[in-house]
Amino acid sequence: MLVYVINKNGNPLMPCKPAKARKLLREGKAKIVNRCPFTIQLQWDCEENVQAVTLGIDKGSHQTGLCNVGNGKIFFSGIINHRTDIKDKMTARRGNRCQRRSRKWYRPKRFLNRAASKRSGRLPPSIFANANEVIRVVGKIPLPISRIVIEDVQVDIARLNNPDLTGIEYQQSNRLNENLRIAFEAKVCGANFCLES
Repeated sequence: MLVYVINKNGNPLMPCKPAKARKLLREGKAKIVNRCPFTIQLQWDCEENVQAVTLGIDKGSHQTGLCNVGNGKIFFSGIINHRTDIKDKMTARRGNRCQRRSRKWYRPKRFLNRAASKRSGRLPPSIFANANEVIRVVGKIPLPISRIVIEDVQVDIARLNNPDLTGIEYQQSNRLNENLRIAFEAKVCGANFCLES
């Protein structure tokens, strides 16, 4: 177990052991600023010599895993449970909007004020909320993060078998010839069976 430490200016330092934190608190050299995760703040100006700490992020649709590693030790690890109700809420909102328009028949439809839906590079609201949640949690980690590693889970399965695939070759099945051979053999065997009987 470790106690997270920030300096007088609020910048994160390397975590310390609970015994050291108790000593600093008892002598009045530190104060408690957060209880979850337990974080203390030093009351004097100290040097900000910190070690390299790497944050690893494994992004998922329902959960995202986080882990901070430095000097071969794990300083922090956790899971973010993402919201899964955003799509349903947006659907209900759209239904309410349609009902409102049907009740107020004189109110014109306002399609031109939906700039977010016409913007290029727009993210759907559920993915946008999940990404913002990860950014918000990373900003609250009380560690001096020097590097962030994000797992890239997009794997091109077709190029694992053939690294030279380009263009239309993606649409051509690599099992086409094998399927034709099996179908032809089945047809020939069936014909032979009919002839023999």
